[in-house]
Amino acid sequence: MATGSRGRRDRLAAPRKILGSWSLWEVPRRGLIGYLLLVDAAAFAATAYLFVLRPPAPSSLLPFSCLLAGMILSSELSRPVERSRADTRLGAGLDAAWIFAGALLLPPAPAAVLVVASAAYRWCRIRRGIPHRQVFAASATMLSALGASIIPVLLGAPPFLDAARDFESFALVFATGLVFLSVDAALAAPAAEFGAEPSGFAFDAAMVAFGLLLAWSAADWPFVTVVLAGALVVLHRAGTMRALRGHAGTDSGTGLLTASSWLDGARTQFELLRGRGADLSLLMLDLDHFARLNDQHGRHVGDDVLRAVADTLRAEVRAADLVGRFGGEEFVVLLPGTSRFDAHAIAERIRLRISSTFVSLGGTFAGATVSIGVSSQPAAGETLDRLVGAADQALRAAKGAGRNRTVVFEAET
Repeated sequence: MATGSRGRRDRLAAPRKILGSWSLWEVPRRGLIGYLLLVDAAAFAATAYLFVLRPPAPSSLLPFSCLLAGMILSSELSRPVERSRADTRLGAGLDAAWIFAGALLLPPAPAAVLVVASAAYRWCRIRRGIPHRQVFAASATMLSALGASIIPVLLGAPPFLDAARDFESFALVFATGLVFLSVDAALAAPAAEFGAEPSGFAFDAAMVAFGLLLAWSAADWPFVTVVLAGALVVLHRAGTMRALRGHAGTDSGTGLLTASSWLDGARTQFELLRGRGADLSLLMLDLDHFARLNDQHGRHVGDDVLRAVADTLRAEVRAADLVGRFGGEEFVVLLPGTSRFDAHAIAERIRLRISSTFVSLGGTFAGATVSIGVSSQPAAGETLDRLVGAADQALRAAKGAGRNRTVVFEAET
């Protein structure tokens, strides 16, 4: 009997090991894990149900094949920039235009298959991200496409191919696009880690608009679809490369300015304010015992703490202030129009806020304190280098005095 039990345990060991290694179980909230699995199951069940309820007709094979070929071709041509593009709410990138066109032209089941093909192609050719995130993104997009494709059925409207090109039909298509975007946004909302910035949503909305044009051209003038597909690729490549150039001076780990970008901006501000005789202050910040935190909890926790500190800095300063990462765990803030006394108050507010900021470790928390050096013009000198040097000197004094404190540079008399 014991031998049989041991044999069953041995047979289950490998599957348990595989399941236990899934990154899904690293999601911090158990409720969120259940939600992700629920959305995945709902997408599968809805596709199966609609496949039985409205089986695809042979006539849908040609538009499906055309949309699939166009989607793969445009994705392949945009592959270099798609690999660098941040994820949007839909998670389908350029494919969102073709998927929405499929929601307009195809029955629900083939439209869902188009989403599966998009996700599989992106996994194989563009970006292999965290599996549960990409599956969830595909499931959310699939439910969005299914929701959009059944709107005409629920309203008793004719299919897109047979609809009149009048205002009433346009209003229906517009409502379908809103459903496509809104369902996905609503599904993504509880899973904050899959959210997107407003620019991401705007990108998705633009893809939906292009999807309408693709569907329209495929229905009325197929040769125009080729022209639109080419224009879509060119515009996408140009826009993405422009955005990447804009982010070239941004630190990838925190989203703050890099040291060189910060120095370029700071020199411009310094010369401008010096000519006006305006106040100018600078904060130099360094996390206390950061190496120890990395050793105790791992570099991934240290990266989370750095991002949390960067978020705190962004929240505590004005839009005109320059915030940068100076390397490692060191940050710098330029405060135009700020006196030494106000800069000290700002530094103390930041220090207290950071000391009360923690990241979750799944049952426990990790955080850090910060030492801050403050320098101001003209006491610190008449050049930016001297201003930075004075803040660094004050920072070293804060470290030497016990850390987790703010020291203001005082010129020797």
